[in-house]
Amino acid sequence: MNNPTSSWIDIGDWVVSKREIYNMSWDVDFEKNILVAAPNGGPIAVTRDRTKAIEITAQTAKPYLFIYSASGKLISSTILKESEWKASVVGMDWVSQERLVIVLSNATVIVYNIFCEEISNNSYSSIRDEVREVKIFNNGVVFLTSVYPTTGGPPNGPQDPRMNNDRMNMSTGGGWRFYYIELFRPVPVQFAEIHELDGNVKPAWDIVEPHMTATSILDVELFVATRGSLFRLNSSDAKNQLLSQNFLKIVVSPCGNKMACLCPSAAQDSIDLYIYRTDCSQHIKYTNVSKRIPHTLKWSGSDGVMMGFYSSLKYFESGCNTIVTEDKESTVPLYLVTEIDGLRIISSRTTDFFCKVPDETVDIFTIGSVTPSSLLYTATEDFLNHSPKADEYIRGIRNELDMAVNTCIIAAGYEFSRSEQNKLLKAASFGKCFLDSYNPDLFVHTCKALRVLNAVRHFEVGIPLTLQQYNYMGAEGLVRCLIERRSHLLAWRICDYLKIKADFVLNHWACTKVRTNEDEEVLSRIIINKLQSAPGISYANIASAAYSVGRHHIATKLLEYEPKAAEQVPPLLTMKQRDMALNKAIESGDTNLVHLVLLNLERNERNTYLDTVFSKKVALDLLLSFSKQKGNLGLLKEVYTIKQQSTELALTFMYEAFRSGDLDQRVKSFGMAVNAFNSSKDKDIHLYAKLTEDQIKLELLQKELETSMPDASFLGLSLADTMYQLVLLGEQKRVSKIKSEFKVTDKRFWWTKIKALSISGQWEELNNFSKEKKSPIGYEPFVEVCLDQNQQVEALKYIPKIQDTVNRCQSYIQVGYFREAAETAFKDKNLDLLNFVAKKCTNNEVVLNLIDQMRAQLSK
Repeated sequence: MNNPTSSWIDIGDWVVSKREIYNMSWDVDFEKNILVAAPNGGPIAVTRDRTKAIEITAQTAKPYLFIYSASGKLISSTILKESEWKASVVGMDWVSQERLVIVLSNATVIVYNIFCEEISNNSYSSIRDEVREVKIFNNGVVFLTSVYPTTGGPPNGPQDPRMNNDRMNMSTGGGWRFYYIELFRPVPVQFAEIHELDGNVKPAWDIVEPHMTATSILDVELFVATRGSLFRLNSSDAKNQLLSQNFLKIVVSPCGNKMACLCPSAAQDSIDLYIYRTDCSQHIKYTNVSKRIPHTLKWSGSDGVMMGFYSSLKYFESGCNTIVTEDKESTVPLYLVTEIDGLRIISSRTTDFFCKVPDETVDIFTIGSVTPSSLLYTATEDFLNHSPKADEYIRGIRNELDMAVNTCIIAAGYEFSRSEQNKLLKAASFGKCFLDSYNPDLFVHTCKALRVLNAVRHFEVGIPLTLQQYNYMGAEGLVRCLIERRSHLLAWRICDYLKIKADFVLNHWACTKVRTNEDEEVLSRIIINKLQSAPGISYANIASAAYSVGRHHIATKLLEYEPKAAEQVPPLLTMKQRDMALNKAIESGDTNLVHLVLLNLERNERNTYLDTVFSKKVALDLLLSFSKQKGNLGLLKEVYTIKQQSTELALTFMYEAFRSGDLDQRVKSFGMAVNAFNSSKDKDIHLYAKLTEDQIKLELLQKELETSMPDASFLGLSLADTMYQLVLLGEQKRVSKIKSEFKVTDKRFWWTKIKALSISGQWEELNNFSKEKKSPIGYEPFVEVCLDQNQQVEALKYIPKIQDTVNRCQSYIQVGYFREAAETAFKDKNLDLLNFVAKKCTNNEVVLNLIDQMRAQLSK
């Protein structure tokens, strides 16, 4: 086993290392292919670089896309569609959830999953300029497009009318624009324009990702180099950073706080490297770092910068630099992948991990180190070799033993070598034995994390995560990464080991399983047997996945096991299993679900759905209830007609008539109601037919009245209100005619007429009306309507006609005639009534004296 320090490289006060983690199992020509790798130990996508001349073979003639694991194991491949390979690939990179984004020169953005399955394909036709370069990040793409002058146009393309914009720099023949799109969103957004850009030279630029920017409209910003300066761009403005440099390349660090910039030296014969803070407040300068522009420039974490050439790699950090590797015979570049804590270096033969060596590892393994952690590590080896020096070392670090234990645990987390992990963890475990109390959380967490990391680092899995990357993405994030790769068994075992709920793993496994070619009956049995061990898992999502790939039998079978009706019914409707959906909705007792099914039935099975509903009483009752709430009279009439429910049908026509503002429609609906009432087998219901006919007569009469009296409104009034309005208008003869025609009872007629006469102040007419014949409602109402209008004098005309002594007495009291009230009570020899009058008359001494005399006479 190699010494842990064998890969170390000193750089000033720091130590860096380049460790080989995989021997690659692929055969990829880096010179003739485009290659991009995802961070966090992610996969590698490879496609032919169509700008390079190659020998045409059976394989190279077709536009293949290959996706490999980080260990070089082929995961998937596909042949790109003709529409995709006819345009050149401008950019390709990975985004979150290990989605591969390919951008074509015609502004088409294609997203694939790790199995080369197309997720989306969007062409942004509103971007009419030629796409020259793109930067792809976690949730979007930024385009750099070339703008042609009005005197010319793009090769083989029409003149762009937008070039008349006088704000664009045309002095050098063209200009540049930047656009930003969010993935899966249809509308691109243009950044503010920079007029200082040289139209003939593609600018150096890079993005500051959304989570790193200050508040802005886009939440994404750009650094763009011009001739002799640097601009910071968003959608609304471009701020000059006032840096007098001619930048050739710009790379922003993962943290967003720094940027590495390449510039020509003062003598223009070499390249200088500047490390700026993104607020441009400070910088570090490395002069004459190279005679030519490097093939690649990448950050290692956010601490240092790696410069890649065909024959070597140079690393720069904190004012120091070193050559990491050198192969003067190499003609093929290395591919570098920035990680949050280092850099992956990918070649055609190996994958290495470059990073700063942690202080904990340096303390333990530096030759001659006497730190407590180094002595604990040595003591453990001596103990295993039965050397008495172990006790001596332990005694010497007794006061710092807890710190030494923690240092060994932390150092173990940084190691890729399992043997070194074991040695360091044994040292920590050995040291714990001599501590009276020790919190084991760090030890337990590290052991669990390393067991998971060692499993996913295996060549067959090919995810070379570091502990820092693992902590960054989280255990659940790693599990989701595994299930996207369809490593469901490993994902499930990790969940089980870490006590993470594994429902989403089983769900994803089942959704993937239904896409296989196994027999439907066998496959449904396998899935159900597996999922029954995980109570609470949703079968609906799996059923929908099965249905989407044409496995209808499996989908239906799975939904039978779905415990939640709210998740069971919608997929059944999607699968056109509407009868089953209706049964499940009724069984659930959820009226909203039943309503959902009924709406679906009405929309999709208009000719037969009522037959389905009629067979289920609950569904029919709810259908009628929903129809009444929504005012769906057509459906109600259809149902009542089919069910021969004549009374309900008639009432529906009545409701329709009263709701309509059109007289002809009202009369027509009333007529239909009459027919429905008459068709009832219940003879008592026929009375309602006669009443409805009267309503029709009334409506026609009201129309006639409105015609003869244009200023009056009658339509929609009841019979009593119609007579009331006519009395107000002085149409006494018409009122009498209506009474006769509609056989209005005397009581109803007299009440209506005296109210109207009193309201309209027709007192003489009221008095004459009271004399026509004996009032069928008595004369108390006459008194009431007069008093309602504060007409006590008019009321006095009718009080003597009141037959009942008590009512007559009370009426006198109401108008303040206490003497007459007392005389009425005295004539009736009603002592109680006389006493009642006395109680009401408290301020009239004359009347009270009279009442006392009357009492005395009645008491004899």
